[in-house]
Amino acid sequence: MLSGLVEAILKNFAEETIAGIQSRIPNVTGASAQSLGYRIEGTTLTIFSSQKYFTVLETGRKPGKRPPISVIEQWVRDKPLALDGISAESLAFLIARKIGEEGSLLYRQGGKSGVISKSINDQVIKEKLTDVLTDKFRDFVINEFLRK
Repeated sequence: MLSGLVEAILKNFAEETIAGIQSRIPNVTGASAQSLGYRIEGTTLTIFSSQKYFTVLETGRKPGKRPPISVIEQWVRDKPLALDGISAESLAFLIARKIGEEGSLLYRQGGKSGVISKSINDQVIKEKLTDVLTDKFRDFVINEFLRK
């Protein structure tokens, strides 16, 4: 019974956390939001994204190696931009070069978009997981003692 209760609490926490992150993702195609999932194994909860660079939404991308042009080109095609005579491929190349040289704007501004950090942080974990688990466990123990 207790393990089922813990699993239900973890599931609820995961679903609320994912919904919170999804609500903060700038939506172009919906792919980033749909990439989120969770896994519960015993008492371990893992929240994950199937996108390799999902955390860049939170921190931005530091300068160095250029990001993949094909990904940026797809973003350019999906986003309603007025290209004014420049091809999506050329614009993607220019964006990738700029990010490679200077980092993304979010990175240059110090990161912390809040996409992830506003939905999962120490306070949220305490209020929505630790405190809930503690209260439910206390209630379970009290009920077990009262039954006997």
